Amino acid sequence: MNQRIADPIAMPTVEAIKSTLTSNGWMLIEQTSLDLQGFSTFFQSLCDVLTFDPARQFASNVAQTVDAGTAAVGLHIENGNTPMPPDVVAFFSMRSASSGAQTTVCDGAAVYQALPDPLKNRLAQPYFMTRHLPKTIWQRYVATANAVPDPSSVTIQQLDDFIRANPNQSCVMQSDGGILYQLRIPAIRADNFAGIPAYANALLGPSYNYEPPEYKTHDGTPLEAALFEDLAAICEEHTKEIAWQDGDVAVIDNKRCLHGRRAITVPLSERQLVIAMGNRTTSTDSA
Repeated sequence: MNQRIADPIAMPTVEAIKSTLTSNGWMLIEQTSLDLQGFSTFFQSLCDVLTFDPARQFASNVAQTVDAGTAAVGLHIENGNTPMPPDVVAFFSMRSASSGAQTTVCDGAAVYQALPDPLKNRLAQPYFMTRHLPKTIWQRYVATANAVPDPSSVTIQQLDDFIRANPNQSCVMQSDGGILYQLRIPAIRADNFAGIPAYANALLGPSYNYEPPEYKTHDGTPLEAALFEDLAAICEEHTKEIAWQDGDVAVIDNKRCLHGRRAITVPLSERQLVIAMGNRTTSTDSA
């Protein structure tokens, strides 16, 4: 069953939300009376620090639009191919599609427990993600991380400082001003609220706003297609769907639960979904 809480008037307390995230990893608050500003205010009560995706457009000073085409979207944690994925994400359905477009949510803690020992042991080792990032994207990311008002003013020196600040990342400058970016990423993380291990990464995820990445093991061997197929099959067994209704809000522990989407079968104009992301100062992420 979905973790639905139905009450069009009262929102659950922050303590109640954290309790549900601790036990389930995510929750759905059904048909709230919130508008965009109300959702933005609500999310600010959950997180100490807001984070943003440089490839998304802003819907408010807290929330960004969700635009990933119409095809189905694989399970992933938000910004899982970055050095700083948010702790918590929340979605707000301002207008819901009449059919299709269900958001999928998968409990990575349950997936971790279901992994066969050989696969669990293999995923205990971090993997490497490599992708090309255009200049506008890396400038916006560094600007967001360093609170620089004008992304176009970010210099290569500031990029170098950002890269050197995290030993898990590196980059090579390209002739077009972009970078070939590499990041060492854990496939298994400790979640934010219960402190339990979870399969939480972006291996099965989309690349709608970015160029597709390459995934390799620590010795440079590409991850094989059979691995992705096995992981997708196990994750599907622990995946639930959110059939959105107007006003619904979903709150997700981004270090425990993955999310994705079924294909959209109606015009995109029939769906308006926004996302907010943030960090907690008490995060338990072992990465």
